[in-house]
Amino acid sequence: MSKSIKTNRRNFLKATTAAASVSILPSHMLFGKNTPSEQFRFAQIGCGGKGAVDMQSTINVGGKLVAMCDVDTQRSGSSIKKHKDIPLYSDYRRLLDKHDKDIDGVVVSTPDHTHACIALEAIKRGKHVYVQKPLTRTFEECQILNAAAKKYNVVTQMGNQGHAGEGLKLWQQMQDEDAFGEIKHVHTWSNRPLWPQGMQAKPSKEAVPKHLNWDLWLGPVAARDYSSKYLPFDWRGWWDFGCGAMGDMACHNMDPAFWIFKLGLPDTVKATVSSPVRMAYPEWSIVEYTFNKSEVTGKPIKLTWYDGAKRPEMPHGSHPKLTPGGNGCMIEGSKISAMGGLCAGRPRPISIGEQDYGKHVKEHERHWRAEAKKHKDDDNYGLWVEAAKAGNPDGPGAKFDYSAPFTQAILLGCLALRFPGQELKWDHAKSQFSNSEEANQYLSFQARKGFNITL
Repeated sequence: MSKSIKTNRRNFLKATTAAASVSILPSHMLFGKNTPSEQFRFAQIGCGGKGAVDMQSTINVGGKLVAMCDVDTQRSGSSIKKHKDIPLYSDYRRLLDKHDKDIDGVVVSTPDHTHACIALEAIKRGKHVYVQKPLTRTFEECQILNAAAKKYNVVTQMGNQGHAGEGLKLWQQMQDEDAFGEIKHVHTWSNRPLWPQGMQAKPSKEAVPKHLNWDLWLGPVAARDYSSKYLPFDWRGWWDFGCGAMGDMACHNMDPAFWIFKLGLPDTVKATVSSPVRMAYPEWSIVEYTFNKSEVTGKPIKLTWYDGAKRPEMPHGSHPKLTPGGNGCMIEGSKISAMGGLCAGRPRPISIGEQDYGKHVKEHERHWRAEAKKHKDDDNYGLWVEAAKAGNPDGPGAKFDYSAPFTQAILLGCLALRFPGQELKWDHAKSQFSNSEEANQYLSFQARKGFNITL
């Protein structure tokens, strides 16, 4: 590990310790004269694609849009046209300076590499934040955001909307009632990537489009030439900008397992990949996690992630025509094995112990289908807005206390892709790998001047 990285980590740990001792102002003071009954005012940063969805969803639950920010006027064109009377900025820092007294919260819907610097700047100003998944691009950024949220006593939420759904509640009920029995294996998977991956060389230089502020789009990462192979969506496949297939979908599809078993960070992680990972993620990967002891079960749990064309085998006793589908989570248990779909989708029993598929599975299916009707979907945006208005940091389910370590576990899997076939061992006390100084160098990065990612 380089001297600078060690120094950065020491400084961060000191800052985190200091944050724990800071006296926090009452939540109502963060709102100035606002009371819980007043309208929630927010700024939207990233207004095209998913950002347009996030913006409208926040408005739908009672939020008042005060300002917008986007570096690409073409990508965000429909939002700009729809909200033509709302001030528009290309630099989030200028927006936050100008509207510091006008907003209560900020919704961050930008590419992964800019989540941390934008959210941190908002948090430091006492603004509540809703941040799209994955929470950050690097392990240390998650630590910093979580520490900052505690220091400034703000309400936080990550944008894995299935966490507020009835599906996750049914997964939790099944575990609470010991429906699975002893956990044999957990599988989660996705049909991602839907964008290019496996690239081994930088793209050729192209002229920057007039509608794009390329320097601001790069944000905290090192400057480089523009290429259309990065935008508007293919940035996900490049290591410096995105988190690949796992970053896109594991925050959704791994959620049931991490939530109901309280998995936290793994003890070991090992990856198998389609090709060497240099500057881009592989075309497919299989990542094996081991957790030496679940807080819930008191026993070890093994979890395997699959993407690209890879999928888990169906457990013995499941219907011969049943397949995993494009996205999902499956828990193999000694009593019941169950499978759910996209975004912590509702689980259904697929096999009973070692029995062959038959009436017993159908009986369990009917039972849990009836139990599912007792639950309801909540609104991920609404939970955040209402908790922010009430000054209740513990209100949202995907608050940073949960979503930060959850994202960190996913990012350790992403990092393992750089070292295929090598079992990386995690040192929980030191927050680093115990057997790879090379891997530890990727836990953090040095942000470009002007884009602060320090507490």
